[in-house]
Amino acid sequence: CETLTEADILPGVISFLDALQNHNIRIGLGSASKNAVMILDKLKLTSRFQSIVDGNKIHEAKPNPQVFLKAAEELRVTPEHAVVFEDAEAGIEAALRGGFYAVGIGSREILHRAHRVLSSTQELGMEVIENLS
Repeated sequence: CETLTEADILPGVISFLDALQNHNIRIGLGSASKNAVMILDKLKLTSRFQSIVDGNKIHEAKPNPQVFLKAAEELRVTPEHAVVFEDAEAGIEAALRGGFYAVGIGSREILHRAHRVLSSTQELGMEVIENLS
């Protein structure tokens, strides 16, 4: 974690965050890691999130939906009006259990329960939000 820099941000993430902000869409981060804030600070992304819920704020790990429910509460949005982007099977399960629309990023074989699966962060864009189904 100590060596992270902005160069470590995955392709497509910055432009997607910019697009969300330009559309006044609130952004939250839900992570079981207790290092989430430190990682966001290193990547210079902290200010882009209106809610950051990490392992310091929750007691239940994914696939329990607590992390996403807490972030939605802080963003003042109900799960059915929120989208979770997740790269792990337990995270997709947590999103579904919480009543969220789940977008998997990674292997369709692993994340097949998600409502939609993107192969990488390079596929992120407003059309993902605009075409929820």
